[in-house]
Amino acid sequence: MPDGRSYFWIARTADSPSDRYLGPQKSFAIGLGCDLAHADKLIYSAGIDFTCADATVPIGAGCKICDRPACSQRAFPYLGAGVRVDEHASSNLPYPPAADS
Repeated sequence: MPDGRSYFWIARTADSPSDRYLGPQKSFAIGLGCDLAHADKLIYSAGIDFTCADATVPIGAGCKICDRPACSQRAFPYLGAGVRVDEHASSNLPYPPAADS
């Protein structure tokens, strides 16, 4: 996190059946987290070495203010920065940053 604190996060999706024939199904993404100091109390942390750098994934506080330009999971462009649009090229980034001028 930007403030240097570390958290343990778990996430999954949950689907609800349609309430009528051929009706739309609803999908939800659920994320739960706690400060790393309390992670050992969760069964989901069993077997995870929190001292190993390979076990961590840096995340930001939210896509609009996260300053990781190469994040392939970005849901929104970074506030205050341009987005590169090139109709003749593709990218693995949903909002590639504009080149510095």
